[in-house]
Amino acid sequence: MQLPSYVQEIVNVLNQAGHEAFVVGGAVRDYLLGEIPHDYDIATSATPKEVIALFPRTTSYGMKFGSVTVLAKRPVEVTTFRREGRYMDARRPLDVSFSKKIDDDLLRRDFTINAIAYSPKTGIYDPLCGIGDLELKIIRAVGDPVERFREDALRILRAVRFLAKLGPPWQIEEKTLEAMAASSHLVKKLSKERITDEIVRIASSRFASYGLEALEKISETAFGHPLQPLDLDALPLCEDLRLAGLTKANPWLFSWLVLSKKTQKYLEKVHLNRPIPESLPELRHLCAQVGRDHLDHWLILRGEPPRLHEIADDPIGIQDLAVGGKDLQKLFGEGPQLGEVLERLAYLVREDPSLNTREKLLQLASDQKEPGK
Repeated sequence: MQLPSYVQEIVNVLNQAGHEAFVVGGAVRDYLLGEIPHDYDIATSATPKEVIALFPRTTSYGMKFGSVTVLAKRPVEVTTFRREGRYMDARRPLDVSFSKKIDDDLLRRDFTINAIAYSPKTGIYDPLCGIGDLELKIIRAVGDPVERFREDALRILRAVRFLAKLGPPWQIEEKTLEAMAASSHLVKKLSKERITDEIVRIASSRFASYGLEALEKISETAFGHPLQPLDLDALPLCEDLRLAGLTKANPWLFSWLVLSKKTQKYLEKVHLNRPIPESLPELRHLCAQVGRDHLDHWLILRGEPPRLHEIADDPIGIQDLAVGGKDLQKLFGEGPQLGEVLERLAYLVREDPSLNTREKLLQLASDQKEPGK
């Protein structure tokens, strides 16, 4: 396994100081799957204070749980080998004790495919047979699956996400699947932020529909609502559009998600209930309601082809008119009527873009002026 130079350097510094250091988790899994790892995590026998003393630039936000982020070319999380005590609220451990053994650290992980370690000195270390499960294409919990999900119920959604990421013929191991169903009620104890992160990542995965099939089986117990089946893979691999498809079919999900104002506004636009446009004027009117940026997504979400290109140069809103408010003030003065006239003119040019000249619009505006005003 060829490590990036900045990751290799961190391992070297730890080794030279007399500490063990292993790359762990997703980077090793992805490498063994033939993919290029993007994020690297290191587990070490060094304590957080020892890690901080060895590197000039670090952040210690997760120091309570043994994690220090080394600020190299890219941030790398370096975590002390640890054992975790009892968990509270199916979210986080009450206490953490440090260890000098990599085995202790691997035993606390979620799935065997994520419990494989790599050392440049000794190679791959796989005491829990994660490589065998990679070859079998099985997602299997480490140790007792019921205990793993009681410790952190987010692991239930992570199992679904791995299915959505890896796709067929990957399967969740039978006992792990049974434990997911038996523990799914614990999902309610998770923060909405953590749930949102997993749901968004599931929806935007390559094999989202495959993962959602597993989520359907536990949705009612986990969220209090059945998940309506849908072919999310039919939508382009776009995070916002996939989330729009999922929430359109399952609007109850909004009560479980924490979304930015930008995302909320986007979803309001693409979820807008309007007829499918048949004519170009209808298409332009729809564009005025949902916006140029969202028109194609609105159409794609309903199984229609993108059509923005058909009206790309056409006037849509007030800002596209060949006249502005100042041009009309002589006729109407200032006040609400001026805005109403501009809106009316915008409607007319959406019906017939050839009307969008200064001369024609001023005439149309003059025709709308009430006698005596």
